[in-house]
Amino acid sequence: MSDELLPATPPMAGLDVERLDSLRDLDPGDTTYLDRAIGNFQVNSAEAVAVIRDAVEAEDVATVKARAHKIAGSALNLGVPRAGEAARAVELAADTGSVDPARPLLEELADAMAEGRVRLLAYQATYTA
Repeated sequence: MSDELLPATPPMAGLDVERLDSLRDLDPGDTTYLDRAIGNFQVNSAEAVAVIRDAVEAEDVATVKARAHKIAGSALNLGVPRAGEAARAVELAADTGSVDPARPLLEELADAMAEGRVRLLAYQATYTA
């Protein structure tokens, strides 16, 4: 790769491409940081959903809040707003001190994270192709 910035990515549904492009271009010509972050999200977002589901079943409010907070930050940092907002909603629901308000949000969380993983791979394909 060269040391030049890649061209701006055209808009992509469900992604903040400006955010992603800024992460992609942190080190012009080297997408290692973003590639690693996307790879981590692929694993961590699926794991977080499973951990959050288990924590809801175990009525472990602290774990629900902590994992939802962490994955919300990752999603929003990577420009995946639906996933970030879904995780934030779970976190805020757990702020009530009960896991019950989070239960009906788990399917949206899982769907949003799965969609985010697909969309991030589609974005990654724009500069690795």
